[in-house]
Amino acid sequence: MPHYGDNVFLTAKSAPKRSTRKTNSEESIMKAMKRLMTGVAAMAMAASLAACAGGTNAPASNTTADQGIEGTAENPVTLNYWGWQKGTADQVKLFNDSHKNVQIKYTEVKGGADALNGLRNAASAGNAPDLQQGSQDWMVPLLAEKVITDVTSWITPSEKDFRESAFKASEVDGRNFVVPTAQAPQFFVYQAPVYDKLNLSAPKTMDEFVEQGATLAGAGHKITNMAGEDPSTLVNWAWQAGASWYTVDGDAWKINFLDDATMEAAGVTQKLIDEGAISTQTFADYAAVQQMYDKGNTATRHIWTWSTNGMVNNFKESFGNWKAAPIPEFSTGGKANVSPIGGIFVTEQSKSKKAAAEAAVWLATNKESVTLAADPIKGSSSFPVVADSDPFVAQLLPEKLFGANHAEAVKVAKEASKNIVTNWTYGPNYTAMYTEMADGWAKVITKQQKVTDLLEHMQEWTVNDLKKKGINAVDGSK
Repeated sequence: MPHYGDNVFLTAKSAPKRSTRKTNSEESIMKAMKRLMTGVAAMAMAASLAACAGGTNAPASNTTADQGIEGTAENPVTLNYWGWQKGTADQVKLFNDSHKNVQIKYTEVKGGADALNGLRNAASAGNAPDLQQGSQDWMVPLLAEKVITDVTSWITPSEKDFRESAFKASEVDGRNFVVPTAQAPQFFVYQAPVYDKLNLSAPKTMDEFVEQGATLAGAGHKITNMAGEDPSTLVNWAWQAGASWYTVDGDAWKINFLDDATMEAAGVTQKLIDEGAISTQTFADYAAVQQMYDKGNTATRHIWTWSTNGMVNNFKESFGNWKAAPIPEFSTGGKANVSPIGGIFVTEQSKSKKAAAEAAVWLATNKESVTLAADPIKGSSSFPVVADSDPFVAQLLPEKLFGANHAEAVKVAKEASKNIVTNWTYGPNYTAMYTEMADGWAKVITKQQKVTDLLEHMQEWTVNDLKKKGINAVDGSK
């Protein structure tokens, strides 16, 4: 699974109303599914077998009966909700205290891959919860496996309450399959004393970033860290540069790891590796990674807001030394900012889908709920998906880390949130693809192969893997 830094998981104008949105009819749903999921039966079967073979990592069975859509104070709808983010239980309490006809029963589970496997196991056994916390890369695979349901008709009335980029990221073929809850912009942070010593300023382009990597290396510093088990830097840079490794072409998935945008990202990555400008500390030793940043041995990061708390919690020496700036731009990507969304899925097995979807929307947009989730201490420092997130940004960035530079960091994060792009799609076999890429990435970091060698392999492997799963796929690189 993607690492995305320390966690699995703008002021933007409200999204415009979409007069062309399909109605929530069986016909329109089936049309969308036919386009995207041709041959999905084989994939769903394989996933079910894998889940059954993988053991059980799920809470007790969901025994919610069909209690009706509305419920009453005497007989409320009870929704089972599985999640792991800090503060979720308190959000649920807020919901329950303000709703009498619908109540949520929250069960804390292990996060990340454990949560995904647990949901798959439960769905296979017919015991899926009504609501499941998760991330964007789950969406297409779970849709293919018929684990999650279409929430379009229940989220659309609240579309104006969401940031446009987050709402768009919750869609597949124009329909919504997850209620977004978090989407943090990415920005650049650097150790100001190190940069000042070398007369450097924040790089505006990735070409400047590469040049600074050589300068820093010559002075005994590294510009960034790339762990041998984690190719997320390459993934994020390709996305930022404008790549789309998975796109829909008629009734097939078009795969292209070799487009110009990816090649630009690959070139930057290769130069940094060749020049010895990066550290390669494994994320398995998280404390060691943070110590490198703290001491200035590794001087910069491309970072999301929630990652800054990990720095504060592990640093000893560099408080107040850090400055923020916009992420350096690729020539093919411009000001593009990348961020996957976190969200809440409504499962296909839920007997109260309308109530579940509406509860998820409340958790994602209610001011008290959002404030709690964004709290760095009580919550998980989640960057809200609400249309106006400006009021929450200052608390998401620790003043202790930035010191006198805090106000500028807040300004940078607010501006970055306006530029989040939604060109990226997580394809049906994204998890397997990422695992395969991670295996080859280790050889890139140890200079046993080039970045382009890995991408050429991934091009062939991804197309073949989709076809083996019975999913239509075409090679978009030719």
